[in-house]
Amino acid sequence: MPSVKPTSALLLQLRSIMKECKYYAQPLSAYIIPSTDAHNSEYPADNDKRRAFISGFTGSAGTAIITPDHACMWTDGRYFLQASQEMDENWTLMKEGVPSTPTQELWLIKNLPPHSFVGVDPNVISHSTWTSFQQQLESTGFKLIPIEPNLVDLVWKNINPAINNPIVPLELKFSGKSVTDKLKDIRLKMKDCNASILVLTALDENAWFLNLRGSDVEYNPVFFSFVIILPSSVILCIDSSKITPQVQQHFSTETDLNIKIEPYDKVKEILKQSIDNISDGFVWLSSDACYALTSIVPSKRLKTEITPPALMKAVKNSVEIEGMRNAHIKDAVALCCYFSWLEKAILSEKVTEISGSDKLNEFREKQADHVGPSF
Repeated sequence: MPSVKPTSALLLQLRSIMKECKYYAQPLSAYIIPSTDAHNSEYPADNDKRRAFISGFTGSAGTAIITPDHACMWTDGRYFLQASQEMDENWTLMKEGVPSTPTQELWLIKNLPPHSFVGVDPNVISHSTWTSFQQQLESTGFKLIPIEPNLVDLVWKNINPAINNPIVPLELKFSGKSVTDKLKDIRLKMKDCNASILVLTALDENAWFLNLRGSDVEYNPVFFSFVIILPSSVILCIDSSKITPQVQQHFSTETDLNIKIEPYDKVKEILKQSIDNISDGFVWLSSDACYALTSIVPSKRLKTEITPPALMKAVKNSVEIEGMRNAHIKDAVALCCYFSWLEKAILSEKVTEISGSDKLNEFREKQADHVGPSF
């Protein structure tokens, strides 16, 4: 049985901040807390799990909405039982997919006073989600407000420090295509769409494009970064400590341009400067990019469509295909070794689901190029 996290004190602090008018001129009638991070990642790192912190509900999908009188959690059928077991009496479970459950927007409209102000951190809500909320709320007289800093962070006293794990190059024998060649293909797509600036925010797209791998998110080979592709340069916004001599050598080997390294938290400032310096052409971001970035772009220049790397990386080249085949062969060898061990082990010892899993990982670790479990 999952433990229940007491949230009364946390909600009291958060509601107090919502009333303060310190971060916006009017008191907030509601505050939205999504599950995602600044990259709309499906699996956020521990220090981005704000919704889990404030509610106690640790499932991977859900949105919390806090008002002066309510704390509601929208989640889907996978998590109804878990959420009901992990959340305390302060919370109301809103079962998404059940016909009687209102949408978040409709619930806000029905439960808040007229002309209420609804806040959300623009860094953790996607452009598409923001647009949907804004259209429905503002059509009925409510106001959706971008609030920075994140209000949950203000009450999260023991928040984990920012993750800053090392990154490593993915060799051409695995990627099959250099950064330079990928950049040429991306720029052709940009030209076709009259886009002068392309901003990559999805962590998997950045890892694919740069032929780099990291471990900032558990079980995901990605690293926190933003990439801005301009007509004659590429800017990588990342913690500079990640750019080791090995990574610098990788860039000089695989690219014919100098990739400019800028601080991760300067991405908004750099994007604004780029837009000011390049006055024509679209600025292209995914509709999944955070509203904090898309809001910087003048509406007439904003293009929000699926970005080129998302489609390009879905079509595997011959080297990647061979790599996938080899990976399956290696995993099959590990499984055969495990089954052989298991047939003998169960005759003389107790094998549990956990001990069996640990043994299987041992066999996988013996295979060449093993990095770690994928989930």
